[in-house]
Amino acid sequence: MVRRLALWWWTCRDSSRPSARAWAKQLGITHVWLLKLVPKFETDPGEVRRLQAYGYPTPEQLDRAKEYTKRMRNRGELRSTRRRIPPAIEPGSQADT
Repeated sequence: MVRRLALWWWTCRDSSRPSARAWAKQLGITHVWLLKLVPKFETDPGEVRRLQAYGYPTPEQLDRAKEYTKRMRNRGELRSTRRRIPPAIEPGSQADT
């Protein structure tokens, strides 16, 4: 679903097209990931045709996809969205050799 919306953004020729950051924020993804999809669209016309075959995405489809993702996250099937920070090493806890 997100790929379809990213393709929709990429192919938009309207002068009021939102920036990559604004579009990614609305989708709940990073703008870096959105911009990584663009070269894939440019080099793989088969992927573009496959995504276009589904037609324009609708708000209902996006809501269903978000709900599905939420259920997957609750079941532990997705990685955490937070970066894990390694614990700080306590001074003096290292073995002196």
